[in-house]
Amino acid sequence: MADHRVNIQLPETELGRADTILKVKKDNKLLGTIHISHGAFEYRPSGWADKNRIKINWTDFHDLILSTNK
Repeated sequence: MADHRVNIQLPETELGRADTILKVKKDNKLLGTIHISHGAFEYRPSGWADKNRIKINWTDFHDLILSTNK
């Protein structure tokens, strides 16, 4: 069984110019990174070329999440 662990608690803070980056791991192996910025949510799978990243703006991300919850 895969070992997934997620722990984070931060005070509310507006993002600056630099992205906030979260590392996503399974069994201590990097699956990819999540980049959070003012303009978008971006997922970069490990080992993929930068041009293959998955990027979606916040409005489209919101609509996507709501459409998968039906």
